[in-house]
Amino acid sequence: MSTDLPTLLDDYNGSAMAIAGHAEWGFVPEEWFIAIPEGFILPNATNIGTSPFPDDGARQQFIQANFHQCRQAAGSNEVALFVAMLRYHIAQQGVLAATVAARAVVEDEYVVVAPRNDNWKDVQNNIPAIGAMHSISKFVKHHGNTLVHQMIYLFSARGHHWDPAYNDLYERTKKACFITGDMGFQLPSNEVIYRLAMHGFGVRPLLDLTLADKAANRMAAAMTLRFSPSAPIAGVAHITTLYAALNTMKQEAWWEAFDQKFNGEIGAINDEVAAIHSAPYTYHVAAKVFGHNQRAMASKPAMDAFNRLAQFVLGYIDHLGRRHSLAGQQAVSQKSGGARGIAEAFSRACDKFTKPSTDVDSMAAFLASV
Repeated sequence: MSTDLPTLLDDYNGSAMAIAGHAEWGFVPEEWFIAIPEGFILPNATNIGTSPFPDDGARQQFIQANFHQCRQAAGSNEVALFVAMLRYHIAQQGVLAATVAARAVVEDEYVVVAPRNDNWKDVQNNIPAIGAMHSISKFVKHHGNTLVHQMIYLFSARGHHWDPAYNDLYERTKKACFITGDMGFQLPSNEVIYRLAMHGFGVRPLLDLTLADKAANRMAAAMTLRFSPSAPIAGVAHITTLYAALNTMKQEAWWEAFDQKFNGEIGAINDEVAAIHSAPYTYHVAAKVFGHNQRAMASKPAMDAFNRLAQFVLGYIDHLGRRHSLAGQQAVSQKSGGARGIAEAFSRACDKFTKPSTDVDSMAAFLASV
């Protein structure tokens, strides 16, 4: 996860880092399944960076099939075209695979569709003239992968593609990536973009695409920050958020005194976060959709350290004075049982002891008393 605590707090506003007890397998209606043109040969496995389309005809058929598959549900030609073009943009980067195992999904959300009148060249398969076609094509080419990165980021933190509560979170990430202003067409709803258009691909292939983009420096700067070294992981957000807060504490004049007081606990948190960063998605509450059969859990030493440090972190976050109540810091407060007196006392101490020349000893004395 990003080790930059202000970025995490600004993104989530205290609400999205909650510890999900589980993540459910989600499904979409069949009209939103990924349409596979009849006769198209799917690769056995994903191959990120390699297009599965042998020629322009296959590319055109994929776009046509997906346009007509979702047209009625989309509600307009413009939205259906956006979905079809976004899916083509994603599919051509090697995320398609023939088997559900290769996609790490339970429900197969591919559907084979035949051409109208049994001929793809029949005019009934054509996409009607749409005034915004050029603008949509330009937008998808420029921002399509960023939309995938944003979905993976939110899924990593929450364990689902979409919930109405996520709308503002998606809006924040779009704004951070400069996906704003007049695009020459009406951008579909966030549910259409991040759930209905993408769900059928499966999470694992889109994660693979996202990580490949990160490795090749093909990621918007705002998303690179959020994936450095990994996105927040639902299930261990209490550990990684605490770690980010500790990193921010290091800039305080009194950090050395705090480090001396809790050196063993801080070391245990550092070790656990290193393990999480080495294989982050094995710790995810929905590890199976990332292709991991066994979910890893936070270790006992890390949880013991968390229980010792959580109140101080809650107090420090409160001291930062952001737009977050203590109760809103769900990743830490929920797992720790909520803020108690020590959190409030530490928050007041942080407010008071701010002058390096005189107050370091005062903070050391405070820490010695708790």
